[in-house]
Amino acid sequence: MVSIEHKDVESLIGTGCNFSYVPLAGLSGGILVLWRSNLANFSMIESSSQFIIGDLDILNKGKWRIATIYGSKDVYNRRLLCNGLEPHITNDCIMVIGGDFNCLLDKEDKKGGRRFSFSFGPKEMKYFMTSNDIYELGFSGHRLTWSNNKKGSDQIMERLDRMMVNSISVNYNQQMVVKHLPRIVSDHCPILLNTLKSSSKVKKSIKFEDVWASYPASYAVVEKA
Repeated sequence: MVSIEHKDVESLIGTGCNFSYVPLAGLSGGILVLWRSNLANFSMIESSSQFIIGDLDILNKGKWRIATIYGSKDVYNRRLLCNGLEPHITNDCIMVIGGDFNCLLDKEDKKGGRRFSFSFGPKEMKYFMTSNDIYELGFSGHRLTWSNNKKGSDQIMERLDRMMVNSISVNYNQQMVVKHLPRIVSDHCPILLNTLKSSSKVKKSIKFEDVWASYPASYAVVEKA
């Protein structure tokens, strides 16, 4: 994905779409964002090798801030992802952050291979979510979204792909439902976000994990809240 033109997009999914993209870095990476021109308009705010973020004006739904993620496997490079997103996180409108974070958050997010360790990577990602008032959406479908496509004892499966939202989205008058679709040609499951009419508002829950107390900066977050 060195460069993309409209004819390339049309050959993949047909006419009527517009797009923004980040090209490949070497032989890996690359992000492509597509939207139906007759249903929405996307204005990119910032991009990097790990994300594209912008405002999506959706017909009959207003403005949503959307961040599409392809996180680095390296924990130190992934800090650039969090640092790049933070200035653009808002509660002025619905915000959705979704994609391949390349980060495990829990031992239940891994099957096979080396045992999960709650190391700097998971700790920093959870702290990023807490300090920025970001919540992970529930999902239906298979929990583990990535596979190394091997069999037997060599198989490794992990949950690398997620959808997260800001606090205003939690009280949105439509229920947000994430589906993990079957893997077909990729080693990742596609993840689909649907909005359904809800008769009652979703109650916001408060969660706390003991590990947050090991970060002195967390005290300031709690005090501010």
